Amino acid sequence: MSATPPTWRIGAAIVRRRPGRFGAGAALWTVFFALPAAVGLLLQAVFDTIAGRGPAGLDVPTLLALLAAVEATRLVVFLGGIVVFTGWWVRLETLLRANLLRAQLASRRRAQGAPVRSAPEAIPVFRDDVDDLLRFVDLWIDLVGVALFAGIALAVMARVDAVLALVVVLPLTLVTVVTGVLAERIRRVRRRDREATAAVTGFLGSAYASVLALKVAGAEEHAVARLRALNARRRRTAVADRVLGEAVEAFSGSSVDLAIGLVLLLAASSMREGTFTVGDLALFTSYLTSLAMLPHVGGLLLARLRHAQVSATRMGALLPGADARAAVAPQRVRLDGSPPAPRARPPRPAPAEVALDGFGTADGRVADVDLRLAPGSFTVLCGAVGSGKSSLVRALLGLAGATAGVVRWNGEEVDDLAAHMTPPRCAYVPQVPRLFSATLRENLTVGLATSEASLGAALHGAAFTEDLATMQEGLDTLLGPRGVRLSGGQLQRAATGRALVAAPALLVLDDLSSALDAATEREVWSRIADEGRATVLAVSHRAGALERADQIVVLDGGRVRAVGTLEELRATGCDPLAG
Repeated sequence: MSATPPTWRIGAAIVRRRPGRFGAGAALWTVFFALPAAVGLLLQAVFDTIAGRGPAGLDVPTLLALLAAVEATRLVVFLGGIVVFTGWWVRLETLLRANLLRAQLASRRRAQGAPVRSAPEAIPVFRDDVDDLLRFVDLWIDLVGVALFAGIALAVMARVDAVLALVVVLPLTLVTVVTGVLAERIRRVRRRDREATAAVTGFLGSAYASVLALKVAGAEEHAVARLRALNARRRRTAVADRVLGEAVEAFSGSSVDLAIGLVLLLAASSMREGTFTVGDLALFTSYLTSLAMLPHVGGLLLARLRHAQVSATRMGALLPGADARAAVAPQRVRLDGSPPAPRARPPRPAPAEVALDGFGTADGRVADVDLRLAPGSFTVLCGAVGSGKSSLVRALLGLAGATAGVVRWNGEEVDDLAAHMTPPRCAYVPQVPRLFSATLRENLTVGLATSEASLGAALHGAAFTEDLATMQEGLDTLLGPRGVRLSGGQLQRAATGRALVAAPALLVLDDLSSALDAATEREVWSRIADEGRATVLAVSHRAGALERADQIVVLDGGRVRAVGTLEELRATGCDPLAG
């Protein structure tokens, strides 16, 4: 999205999302910017009246009272504009960020955006790029108000002295031209600054997540040196971005001084002849300061357009179809600070029958898998490292891109695995489960209306009941970032409890017991297998799972090598426990 028109269309879509509030704010700010036209005329009348050449019927006190009334009106309009437009801004930035997040969490492929490479790299997109788009749209209002004032001011000034009015326009035109010439450079500098910022935040996120690895490798000094190098680059790009922006603003501001100097120089002879009054000088001087905003706002709009193009491209990369217009798709946003009401719990489905015919991934890591999971059965996938166990599971869940073959759910073909394999149909516990920096209860329910009895049953199924008894605040215990207050085994079992709370028809577990001791492992597998209210597909090589399995699927090179119970496989010389 590098061309200008799409960025303007994104801005128009933002305006259409809240047209009433945007229109009210635009009207107030337009009045605010246009009122200085009346101020200049009143100042002209005040000084001409003092010099004995003022309008008939108006004395100085009356004119000053009118001037004070105009300024008071402008203050009231300013405060109203702040209130109205702030509400518009907050709602729209919330909507943009909510849609970015929704695209990352979407299940249906047509609603999914490309996943972020890392959370720290996404921060500048969610924070800065959203603001840049809104600043671009916000400046449209300023431009309309300033242009209206400029039209009125130039008409009044031309009536007083057409030559001086033309002289005033020339420096302002020069500023506009120079800013336009620099627009492309502004865009490049801003893009480099955002890339440098993303590199720093991305490295910090990776470093915080790999503290133990850095310590074990003795690489602390190397990591610090790397961070210093990234920060040095960011410092250079930030300084370049700031200096360029300040230079454009300074050049724009200098046009005011230049125009005032030209007016004073050229008006001297007219004032001696009496054709140019002190009031006229006050009028020109008053208008010049506000007129300087026209090239300033125009140049700033061009600069922000370049910034918005960069932002739209970066946002589009995270949205469906790489189109930033998806960021303004309508959805309800909450601004009152209250949490949303818990989601209603759907009826618990019966255990599912799942059949795979010639199933595999487009990249060939998994191929020609024929498999049937009977309702309520317990199936274990096993095989050597790299045999395709996790790849098969992720493909079945719609997390691995394009797939081949057919998947049937209770006899019906599934055309969109990512959208179908979600609660309450399916729940998934990955190899490295993630928990939120929230309470245990919030991590288990994830917004789902859940009774205490259901929570207790889920924790019992995950063999977490004894662990809960040791927590002083029970279910309301804060777990910290990524569940840092839990051990590896507790983390896996808490994630399993979250999956059981969803009461799925299909429960998928990827190497669940890797951090569990033998006794706890057997207890977990026993409870999951005996519960029997879900069809279970587990990836494991541990005895506790293999001994409980109704069927074991041995994978080799992404293909099914053997299927059977532990005894049947041993009878054929294929013993999963032998290595």
